[in-house]
Amino acid sequence: MKLYFDNEGEGHCYPLDYFSEQLDEVNEEITVYPAKMLIGESFFYCSEFQETGEVGECGRECSEYKPRNGKNGRCVHSKNCYEPDYTKLKVLKLTPTNKEDR
Repeated sequence: MKLYFDNEGEGHCYPLDYFSEQLDEVNEEITVYPAKMLIGESFFYCSEFQETGEVGECGRECSEYKPRNGKNGRCVHSKNCYEPDYTKLKVLKLTPTNKEDR
């Protein structure tokens, strides 16, 4: 699933459907940027606690630590982080036909 950041600088990225649902609430236009996965970095995103940390911080001292291989190593909750690719913007607009459907 492709993820996007909005131009508000929020720290989370979402699927395009998330922004499509918000078109009514904004100025009928939302600019989004594709999320680019960061690989090989010294930090991670914990999906359990929804925060970032440095590699090596998560481990046996964490109450929700569950190694992917069942023995040791990277936790099942450890995910890659993303950053916006500002070179590839996408503008979502509310069309007149979409207005009638909503």
